[in-house]
Amino acid sequence: MDRPNTRWRTWFPSVRWPTQWRSPRGDEATVNDASGPVGYLINHTAGLASVQGIGYDYVLGSGGVYVQSRSAHLTARVPVASCVVRGLAPVAEKAQLVHGPIPAPLFELGLRWFQDAPDTKRFFAVGWDGRAYRLAVPPQAGTATSLAYVPPAGVVAEFHSHGSSRAFFSATDDRDEQGFRIYGVVGRLDTALPELSLRVGVYGHFAPLDWPQVFYGPEPGVRLVGEHETPKNGKGVN
Repeated sequence: MDRPNTRWRTWFPSVRWPTQWRSPRGDEATVNDASGPVGYLINHTAGLASVQGIGYDYVLGSGGVYVQSRSAHLTARVPVASCVVRGLAPVAEKAQLVHGPIPAPLFELGLRWFQDAPDTKRFFAVGWDGRAYRLAVPPQAGTATSLAYVPPAGVVAEFHSHGSSRAFFSATDDRDEQGFRIYGVVGRLDTALPELSLRVGVYGHFAPLDWPQVFYGPEPGVRLVGEHETPKNGKGVN
């Protein structure tokens, strides 16, 4: 990984990732001692207890409940509910792209495609072809208020535009973005400095991200806004 964000390395040491698993979304992977698609783990001070799931795990620690998963492209752990649980070890958040950050010029290409139709909602994704990240633009039909597209398989990150509206994740986005990947929304395309909001999604649970956690390189004429400023759970992912 080129110049990784050191905050990505925040872990709670007693929790191990499975060495063998298969994602419920079809990504190749591996799992140890898994009894079902979802695992339920308790992070005791003496170590982790219970069984990991095939697809993802809920983890209870001293600060509340988290959800974690891992694919061939992404590892992530995000908060679900905050509370104080006495006697347990702390749990740390994490978001890391396995192949390293996405080169900023790829996002810039997608941004320019959004800007070519500032009054129309558009979509693009970023995938890993085994050697490098690639831009993917599936068949789609967008208007100023709606967007329909063929969801691409095996992608690392997805981005859609909101035209001249602000960059935010709507209730529709929350319902649609139920996979395990990075999500982004771009808005204010009618201005000289469009807005961008980023988050990681773990099967319906979300946490905001900053630019260096997703991209390598300077921000190409966008301003990061949205959930990373006022997240629902009050904090972001390291």
